[in-house]
Amino acid sequence: MCLSATPSYCSSREKTDVIFMKNGDRITCEIRSLARGQLTIKQAYANTVVLLDWGQISRIESTQRFLVITATREEISGQVSEAADGSLLTVTGSVNRKVTHDDVVSIQQTGDGFARHLRGNVDLGFSVAQANSQLNVALNGDITYSAMRRIFSVNARSQFTSQRETRNTRELGLQSEYFHQLKGSTWYGGGIANLLSSSEQEIALRTTLGAALAVHPISTNSRAFTMIGALAYTAEQNSPRTATPSRADSIDAALAVQGARFRFDSASADTTLWILPSLTYPGRVRLTMSQDAYYRFLKDFYVRASFYDNYDTRPVAGAPANNLGISTTVGWSFR
Repeated sequence: MCLSATPSYCSSREKTDVIFMKNGDRITCEIRSLARGQLTIKQAYANTVVLLDWGQISRIESTQRFLVITATREEISGQVSEAADGSLLTVTGSVNRKVTHDDVVSIQQTGDGFARHLRGNVDLGFSVAQANSQLNVALNGDITYSAMRRIFSVNARSQFTSQRETRNTRELGLQSEYFHQLKGSTWYGGGIANLLSSSEQEIALRTTLGAALAVHPISTNSRAFTMIGALAYTAEQNSPRTATPSRADSIDAALAVQGARFRFDSASADTTLWILPSLTYPGRVRLTMSQDAYYRFLKDFYVRASFYDNYDTRPVAGAPANNLGISTTVGWSFR
């Protein structure tokens, strides 16, 4: 058993990897991972992980095996080393490959350990107004598992509002995806599972399950762009207060775009847009959009500003077509 007060996992790897910075510094450590332009390392004399700017690293050397992912989503497994000028990273494995430093967008340790492949965050925000006894609470969380040719992610959000002499409102949403890279291709196949419960739109529970294909046309250390297409089954349970039928099932097409921009140890932004035209009920289109901006202010702590919109061309009778929400939260990320 290993106990730690830091957001890290216990590792049996030797801390003999060497990193050469552009300013001349030399760091001996254990390379944990590279994601979003941040190289996570652990030094033998430190009790927490350290983040380094990939753009400020001249070269790295290691005798241990890693999974390297390039900007074209090619996955290469082996030992890593770079030339003295840092122009090319060599991955020595069953097949030797050379990749330019700037084209390396992900580095992961190989092995069966589950925790070492996890990244995520959780944040909370609330506000109170004494004049009308209003209370707003927002809770969000994200977690991603990334391993050899596999990606699994879950994004959850919730918002609750209570005010004197009015009905309490709540918004609960969850979006999850699993993808596996298709052999010999840059495409990924998998599935989606989305849940939504909204008292404002009189939705007790809407469940969407589907088979999907995804592609990453842009993947760098400063931005990413993903497109998803799916065929989905939707089961919708309306609120008992509504006069419309309590249950409706449909087959939907599902299209999504996901974009992200990020800078080292500073601000980043994520945007996700889902469009679901119904095949069972022609003319009905549902849309879900979320926009999140993050600002890291202390190590793994950040401020998050979020905006979301759920839209339905044929909402539940008496319910609004749009439900918008804005929140500001403070959170903690782990890797």
